[in-house]
Amino acid sequence: AGGLCIAQSIKIPREPRPGEFSKVIRRLMETSTARGVVLFANEDDIRRVLEAAAQANLSGHFSWVGSDSWGAKMAPVAGLEEAAWGAITILPKRASVPGFDEYFTSRSLENNRRNLWFHEFWEEDFNCVL
Repeated sequence: AGGLCIAQSIKIPREPRPGEFSKVIRRLMETSTARGVVLFANEDDIRRVLEAAAQANLSGHFSWVGSDSWGAKMAPVAGLEEAAWGAITILPKRASVPGFDEYFTSRSLENNRRNLWFHEFWEEDFNCVL
């Protein structure tokens, strides 16, 4: 229905071996008429898939559809813009909560003792050690 089909479902291993991403690209090429690739993976794997596509001289061959794991980030596509050209990424709808930013930025170590992890956030955000 609608003229779409799933030609393949390829899983990227949690700990990919060398050459694994080139293998993914070769498998995608097995179905020559399939050009759209829905890619739900972490940033590092996204980058390695795009690198493998570029190395196979397939920049622009695929139409990528991606998740929010790379939709709003530059790192996965930096230097690989040609391979990622035309990608569509999907981000969940986000809404602002009135007053939240003001409340959150007013938090300090003195007035936020209830949050056990706030000191870790503070150290990370301000690049310091308490």
